[in-house]
Amino acid sequence: MDISHEDFQRAKRISRAIQEYLELTNQDGLRSTDIYPVLAKKGLIEKDRHNGLHFRKFLRKLKDNNLLKSLIPQCEYRHTKTEFLEWYFYRSIVKTSDEINSTTERKKLIVPETAEEEINELIEKAKKHIAKLPKRDTSEFTPQMNEIRNNYPRAYEIWTEREIEIMIRAYNKFKRIDKVAELLQRQPSVVKERIDNNK
Repeated sequence: MDISHEDFQRAKRISRAIQEYLELTNQDGLRSTDIYPVLAKKGLIEKDRHNGLHFRKFLRKLKDNNLLKSLIPQCEYRHTKTEFLEWYFYRSIVKTSDEINSTTERKKLIVPETAEEEINELIEKAKKHIAKLPKRDTSEFTPQMNEIRNNYPRAYEIWTEREIEIMIRAYNKFKRIDKVAELLQRQPSVVKERIDNNK
C-alpha cells in the first residue's frame, strides 16, 4: 500500500505531538493505547471504539513501507505470538523527519501552506455555516450510529451541495483531511472519500 503525501504530513504531525507529550509528561515506554487519546483529542487520528485501531493500522502501514522510523522515530514495535504487533513510544533522541538533511526526503515532506493556528481560526469562523446545515431526525438511529455521533456530531447527515462546497473550499485552503473533518464534524475517512469523489 502506497504512502500518500497526506500520510507523510500526518505522520509528521503525529510525531511532533507524541514528542511534545512525552517531554511534557516526562514519560517513556507508553503503549499505543496510552498515546491514542492524546492524538484523538488533537484531531490527528480518527476516533474509534477500539482505543486506537485506526492509529495502529496507520503505524503498520508506515512500518510495511519502511518509513516508520524516519517519520515517527518515537515508535518501536514488538512482535507478539499472534500476527499483531505491540507499539511503544519513547522520547526521540534521533533527528525527526523535520530535521532530515536529505534533499530527497525534504522534497517528499512538504510543510502545509497554512499554519495550524490559522486553520483553527478559520474553522472557528466557519462553524456558524456548518450549524445552519440541515439536520436529520435521529430517533431511528441505531445505538452504534449514536455512539459514532458522540465523536462526530454530523455523522450520517445527508450531504448537501452547500456542505460539499464548504468541504472543497476548506480542503483547498487547509490541504488536510483531518481539519476538514473537524470543521464538518464528520469522520475523516468519510470526508476523504467525498473529497476523492469530487476531484
